[in-house]
Parts: sequence; C-alpha cells; structure tokens
Amino acid sequence: MSSDGTQHPCPHRSRAGSAGHDHARLRRAARVIRPAGNLVRMKWLWLFTGFLALVWFLIRVIPKPSRASYPCQRAAFPLASGFLGYILGGGVIILAFRKAKKQASQARYFLAGLCICISLMAAWLTISINSREALAETFVPADPPNSPMGIAKGIYPGRVVWAHNPDATNWKTQWNNRTDIFYWDDNHTDQAAVDEMMSNCIRWLAGEETDSAGWDSLFRHFNLTRGRGDVGYSSGQKIAIKPSHVEQRKLDYEVNYADQSPQVVVGLLKQLVYEAGVPQECITICDSSRYITNKTFDRCYSLFPNVHYLVTNFYTDRGDYRYTDPRRPPVLPSREPLIHYSNINDKSNPPRAIPPDRLPMPFVEADYVINLGVMKGHSAAGVTLCAKNWYGSFCRRPGGGRQNDAHHMLLNEYTPESGHYRVLVDLMGHEHLGGKTMLFILDGLWGFPWHGSSSRPTQWQNTPFNNDYPSSILMSQDMVAIDSVALDFLRAEFADNMGGRRRARGAIDDYLHEAALANDPCSGTIYDPEANGIPLDSLGVHEHWNNPLDKEYSRNLDPNMAGGIELICSEPRIPLAGDIDKNRTVDALDLEPLAASRLSSDAVAGSDYDPTCDLNDDREINLVDFAILPHFWLQKN
Repeated sequence: MSSDGTQHPCPHRSRAGSAGHDHARLRRAARVIRPAGNLVRMKWLWLFTGFLALVWFLIRVIPKPSRASYPCQRAAFPLASGFLGYILGGGVIILAFRKAKKQASQARYFLAGLCICISLMAAWLTISINSREALAETFVPADPPNSPMGIAKGIYPGRVVWAHNPDATNWKTQWNNRTDIFYWDDNHTDQAAVDEMMSNCIRWLAGEETDSAGWDSLFRHFNLTRGRGDVGYSSGQKIAIKPSHVEQRKLDYEVNYADQSPQVVVGLLKQLVYEAGVPQECITICDSSRYITNKTFDRCYSLFPNVHYLVTNFYTDRGDYRYTDPRRPPVLPSREPLIHYSNINDKSNPPRAIPPDRLPMPFVEADYVINLGVMKGHSAAGVTLCAKNWYGSFCRRPGGGRQNDAHHMLLNEYTPESGHYRVLVDLMGHEHLGGKTMLFILDGLWGFPWHGSSSRPTQWQNTPFNNDYPSSILMSQDMVAIDSVALDFLRAEFADNMGGRRRARGAIDDYLHEAALANDPCSGTIYDPEANGIPLDSLGVHEHWNNPLDKEYSRNLDPNMAGGIELICSEPRIPLAGDIDKNRTVDALDLEPLAASRLSSDAVAGSDYDPTCDLNDDREINLVDFAILPHFWLQKN
C-alpha cells in the first residue's frame, strides 16, 4: 500500500520505487537453495569452507555460549556440522573397511561382516546428516521490508497490539522432558500477569481507557462494517471461540508439548464475561478436531460452568477410547452451509480437487467469532498462526484413509513457491469463519519453534526477550496483519529452523500475499468459499517489518501513511478529535469521510450514522461538524 492508499499488486509485479520483480524471479527467491552436486572442482573448496566455519564457530561460541544464537553463528553452524560429520563419518568408514579387510584375511568372516555393516551405517549417517544440512532453509521473504499490500482493517486500520510481560512465565529448559511438572501449570504461568496483558491488548487495540469501553468499541466497529448499524453487543447474541488445541488428544492429556496455555483461555473468558458483559451461556469454545483437556477445562469450568465446551467428533468411529465427559459434548456439523474450495487455478502436481466441507454448527449459529491461536512454527507450513487455526474447524477427521483433502493440502508441502492457490484464504474469508471473526488473538507466552510432540518451550534471544521466554500476547482486528507480525517474530528467532527440517517450505508468506490481495491474487484464483459468485475482497494488510531490533512497520515509520501495519507495544496515543481517518493528523484526508457521511438526526444511531464524524457529539452529522473541524486543523498525535 502506498502513502496515498493505493493497493500494491502482487509482490512479484512492479512496485513504485523499484525495478520490479517478475514471477520467475520470485519463484527463484522462494526456492530452497540446494548444493550443485559433488563436483570434483568444488570438493576442496567445500571442505575448506566447512573447516573455517567450524573454527569460527568454536572460537566465538566456546568463550560465550549465548553467541550460538547470533545470526552469523546460526549461518555458520550448518557448514561446520556438515564438515565435522563428513570428516568423522569418512574416518569411521575408512577405519571400518580396513578392519574388515584384516578380519577377512584372518578368516574371521563374522567380524569382517560386522565391520562392513558399521562402515555402511556410517556412510548412510554421513549422507543423511549432510543431506539434512543441505536442506536447511533460511526463509527470506520475496517482498522487501515495509512494502505493504492489501487493505488494512480495524478501528485503527492495520493495528496489531503486542503485550509483553516477562513475569508471565517461569520455566527452566532442563524441565522440558519432565513428566511430573508442566510449563502450563499455574506454578509456571502467572494468571494475573496474563490477565493484565489481555486487558492491555483490549484497551490498546480499541484506543479506549477501560476494558469495557474497549469491548464496546470493538463490537460497534464490527457491526458497523457489516451493515448492522452503530450497535454494541446485545444480550443473547452468541460468541464462538476457536482455540488452538491441536495437541489435546484426550481429556487427561498432560504433556509439555507445544499447546495453548490454559491461562490465556481463562483470561479471554474473564474479559468476555466480566468486561464485555456477555452471558456465559452465550459463549461456546469449539474445536471440532480436538478435545478440551482437563488442564484447560478444569480451570475454565470452575469459573464459568455455564459456558459451552464442545469437543471433537472425529473419533466416535473408534469407540472414542479417549473417553467422554457429558459436560464436553461433541461438535455437531451443519448440513448447510458448506465451505467450498476455490482451487480452480491450483498449480500443484498433481492438481487436487477438494470437495466441500461441512462446518461446525457453533460457527454457523454464532453472531461473533474469536480466533484464539498459538504462535508457533510448523513442519510443513512453516508457521501455524490464526489462519491455520481454522484447520481445527473441519468436520471430517484428517489422517489415514479418511484424510481430509483440505488438511492434506498444507500450505507449501506441494507448492513451495509463490503465486499458488492457498486453501487458508478460503477459510479466512468464509462468512461463517474468518468473515464472522471480530477479534484475532495469538498466545505467544512460549513461542514454540515448531509444533508436535518434539516441540518444547524455547527461550528467545532477540530484544526484548534476551534469552527468556517470549511471554507475549498479540491481538488485532486484521487477520492478515496479525499473522504477518507473528511470522516476523518467528522468522527473527527461528529463520534457519522454523518448523523443523522435515520438509522444504519455500514461500511461507504466500498465503498472506493471497489473502491481502484476495480480490486480485498473484495465483489468479477466484476465491469464492461460499460458491455464490461473489469473490472475496482483500482480507487485510500484509508487510514485513524493517528489522528485528526496531520492529517498525509502515504506520510506525509514517503515522500519516494511509496503508500498512501499525505495531503497538505500549499505551497508544489518545485519539485526536477531528482525526476521522485515524492517521494521527487532522488534515484534508478527514474532509472526505466527513463529506461522504449523510446528514442524520437519528437519536439511536442508525446504519448511516458514523460517530467518528460527529465532532460535537450531538447525534447528528451536519454543517456544525464542518465548522468544528478547522479548530483541530493540522494538529498531530
């Protein structure tokens, strides 16, 4: 997005101030860099480079082990370890062959055969280790920093708030594999600190002084943008929360795997019930693919027994050996509506036609949805954030012979380059999923580098974490912006091992490009998840920050910019009277929305009434507001 508010095209098309990037160049930038082969002329150069990398790594890291997290050392380590593995493996191979030859000459054929097996095993290990190192990938975005694309959403368009409190977490890495203590326990995750961060996020996001006023502004903005008028939450309206419970495989699952922190779920329920005034019985926590385990359920149920806690229906065909709890009934799927997948221009090989999916009833019946994800990497997708959290809203079980086709088509496993159809965009844009979502939240208390049973809490190195856990919560009204910011955080910490090394991931941010430009995506796909002939508009704004130290986006660098992301990590400035377009300056850009607003005398604000244009709060938008505007002219916030 340029400063005049115009939308950027695809990142591989020409961009103001640059020579442009064609599609082929973007594809090359996103590919995994692989060695050219074991060319003889490169052999000695590779060995020499590996030796220098090993010496450099040892000289720098042995005196100060924390330097191992520095970017230069993370770049040197694959070369050093590959060189070391090659030398050690080669030595074992030569020694084993010599021993085999000697044993064979002495007619000790069993020992000779054993030595040959050892030699072959050493060869296999050497090749596999160096192959994994060769496949190690540092994700580099194809679009330059501070090059926003798409249309920002929210009261303050493109705003993402970030609350950080080191006191929220208390854990030692040597406990990661313990089976008697858990990072998510109240002894190691402070509920009061989490509640404070949740409160800060609500107020900062809405630009209000109290939590209740913040929620009211969020509800009113959501309803205004969907043509319901300037109204807040009405008692009886339903709210569905989509948590990220991918590792919650049975009710009594107590492990230290990467998972949702129960304190964050509790903190959100406290906000909804105590601050937003939502009745408990109007709230449903729903993950149609997983359970709500005791660690989360017990804490929530003790405070909010009338909230609906719905769990997976995937495993009923197995007799549900994980056992059930009548207080946690299974999710029921809807017959209609369905979610359709818009992959008519899918370029995967082979192309995949994905049949429609039935939706969970709580999302179909909800008036509002809250997406509560976890900030972590993913072995096939690179990252799993708010967008991929929708993978838990399928009503067909993934895996095995009944594999859900949409789940099987993970982001980059089959299409590692940019400019492809991305199934996540259909989920982000569907009217009953992303289309109903008023708030996106990411649990970043522990910030895992990847998902699954091998992932554990990991200390972060960059400022302000400084070898501590991230202890953070992110929140936004813009579904593209929040994932963009979280991706930058994870990239800064784990760019050379984000999600593990099991698969090449390529263009990790391609789904964000497609979502930001959903009305005219790089892939050429017509995204229409309702199959009603109405394609999606831009779902939000995407860009990458300037650098991991300053963490500044376009609106941070230029408050007058009409597009881009704004990352807020402290109390934001008080809203400025007359700043109708919320660019922190009262200027000519505020005249247009004021003039476009219709005159209204509706005492109960109707759909034509925009309170931001009512500068004297008389419930009317008229010439008095035009007369007031010059009093604030050119004031800046």
